Amino acid sequence: MILLLISIIIITLNEAENLETTINAARLAAELSTGKTIPIEIIVSDGGSTDSTLKIANKIADKVINAPKGRYKQLNIGAMESSGNILLFLHADSILPKGGLIQVYHKFKDPRVIGGGFTKVWKWSSNVKRSKLIDLLMYFKERFDNFVVKVTKMFPGDNAVFIRKKTYKQLGGFAPMWICEDFDFSLRLKKYSKNNVCSKSYKLEKNKLVYIDSPVKTSARRIEKYGFLRTFGTWFFIYYLWKLGVSQDNLRTRFKKYKRARKS
Repeated sequence: MILLLISIIIITLNEAENLETTINAARLAAELSTGKTIPIEIIVSDGGSTDSTLKIANKIADKVINAPKGRYKQLNIGAMESSGNILLFLHADSILPKGGLIQVYHKFKDPRVIGGGFTKVWKWSSNVKRSKLIDLLMYFKERFDNFVVKVTKMFPGDNAVFIRKKTYKQLGGFAPMWICEDFDFSLRLKKYSKNNVCSKSYKLEKNKLVYIDSPVKTSARRIEKYGFLRTFGTWFFIYYLWKLGVSQDNLRTRFKKYKRARKS
C-alpha cells in the first residue's frame, strides 16, 4: 500500500493578514478524532511580499519558497518543490473545512480518483454590514455556483483544487497565463479524466474527479471592496472573453486596473 502525503501549496503576495489563519486551519483539517494527523506538508510559494508574510510563513509553514511573482509561476514552483504524491492548491485567504484533508486522503485510496475540489462559501469580514438584498443575492449565487461545479466537475481555484502529482505532471502543470489559469487547468484535468483510464485489478476503468461537499470558506474581500455587481460582472466578463479565445495580452490590457495578484 502506497503511503499518501498531501502537499498543500499556498501562493502569497502580502498575505500577512490571512496566512496564519489559513495554515492553522489546514493543519486542523488533517487532524483525526484521535488527535493524530494524516501526513501533510505545507508549502508557501511567495511572489515577493513586502509585509510580514514571509516572517509568518517561515515560522509555521514546512517549506517557504521565494518564487518569481505570478500566480502560475508560484503554483508550478510550489508543486515542483513538493514531496507529496497528492497536491492541493489553496488560496491564502481560504479556510479548509475541519477534517477536509482527511476526506481528500480517503478519496485518493481509490486509484481511479485523479483529482477534484471542494464546495465553497464566502467569508465576510466581521465589520462589514450587508443589506438583506446582498445576503439574498449571495445565497443564490453560492448555491448556483456550487451546483455548477458539482455537475460539471470544473473547479475554480478558490475551491481548493487537488490532484495526483503524476497527473499534474502529465498535464504539464499550470499554463503561463495572466488570468484564468485555474479554469484552464481544471478544463484540461476534466478532459484528461475522460480520455484516459486507470488500471485496477487488471481491468481498465475510467478515471474519476470527485466533489467534496464540505465548504471551503474564501474571503469576500474583493466583493466588500468593489461591490457585488462590479465584482461578479467583471469575473463573468473576463471568463467569457477567455472562453471566446481572447488573448492574455488583450485581457491584461482590457482589465489593467484589475488587481489580480492581491486576491491570492
